[in-house]
Amino acid sequence: MMYLRGRLQWSLLVISLLTGIIAVALSRQDSGDSVPAETTVESTIPATTTTVYQEPILYTVEPGDSIFGIAEKFGLNMAELMNINGITDPDRVNAGQVLKLPPATGFVAVAGSTTMLP
Repeated sequence: MMYLRGRLQWSLLVISLLTGIIAVALSRQDSGDSVPAETTVESTIPATTTTVYQEPILYTVEPGDSIFGIAEKFGLNMAELMNINGITDPDRVNAGQVLKLPPATGFVAVAGSTTMLP
């Protein structure tokens, strides 16, 4: 008990012990008139979901088009566009060539940056 030299330290010890005893006593006390809480759970999952197959969109390459430009025009990932069409060299796309574009998913692309200039 060398640490408890002053009145403040003894007072804090007594207060801590008393509150601990009161807390234990109150936790063991069964009032008997407690009412169980009702819990309601609502589901946000739709009752049925269906997947609709959509054909890929076809695009005919025009003179001056590039894979990058086409991907940018339709908001697609250039690597995904190349993969869908089996293109290994992005510089080798010819006018008149028909490319498959993935169908729209219903999602709207978000702007690249939402930071405002100072």
